[in-house]
Amino acid sequence: MKAEAIIFDKDGTLLDFDAFWVTVSVKAIEAVLAEFHQMDVPVGEILEAFGVHDGVTDMNSILCKGTYEQLGQITYEILTRYGCDASCEAVTKALIEGYNQNADAGDVRPTCPDLVQVLTDLKSKGIKLAVVTTDNMQITRKCLEKLGILDLFDRIYTDDGEVPTKPDPFCVHHFCEFARVEKDRVVMVGDTMTDMHFAKNAGIPAIGIAKSELNKQVLAPHAHAVIPYPSHIFELLN
Repeated sequence: MKAEAIIFDKDGTLLDFDAFWVTVSVKAIEAVLAEFHQMDVPVGEILEAFGVHDGVTDMNSILCKGTYEQLGQITYEILTRYGCDASCEAVTKALIEGYNQNADAGDVRPTCPDLVQVLTDLKSKGIKLAVVTTDNMQITRKCLEKLGILDLFDRIYTDDGEVPTKPDPFCVHHFCEFARVEKDRVVMVGDTMTDMHFAKNAGIPAIGIAKSELNKQVLAPHAHAVIPYPSHIFELLN
C-alpha cells in the first residue's frame, strides 16, 4: 500500500476510548442532571443508552460513533420521561458544556505505548497526517496535546457545526486539496464502521484498528486490513 497521506480517527485509534470517555461521560451526565434538578434520574440509565455496559463501550454505540447532538437527544428523551420540561436544545447545550468542563477527568492514554514514535516516523517519511473526529476542537486539542502528538498533524477536523461529519467524505477531499495529495495516495485508519463507511464514501482504502477478535471480524470485510495497534501500519506500507 502506497500512502502520501494518512487520516486517523482519534478515539479508539489514537486514544484509549474507555479510559477517557466513560469517566468524562459520567461527569457530563451528572452536570446535566444537576443543572436541571433531575438527580433522581440514574446516571447509569443514560450511560447505558449511550452504549456503555460495565465500563466498556460498544463499538457501534452512539458514544463511540455518534455526535454530541445525538447524545443530547438521548439524554433529553430520558429526562423527559422523568418529568423534565427542558428543551432538547437546552439539554444538548448543557451536555456539551459538561463534557468540555470535565475533559480533565478522563484518563488520556495512547492506544499503543510507542504512538509518538509511530507518528514521528510517518512524518519523517514525508507522509502528511490528519485527524478526523466527531469530537469538538477543544477536547480534541487537549487530548492530542496530552498524548504529545498535537504538532505532528498537518490538519485537524472536528465537529464544529460547519464541517460535515463522518461518514460524509468532505474532509478527505478537503485534506487532499490542502496537502496537495492525490486521493489514491490517501489512507484512512479507524476503529469503527463509521470510519470504514467514511473511507468507502471517499473512495480510499481503510485500515481497521481492533484488538478483540469480535471487532476484527466486524471490520475485516470492509477494510484493506485490520491491525491491533497503529504501530503495525508499517507492515502495510510500501
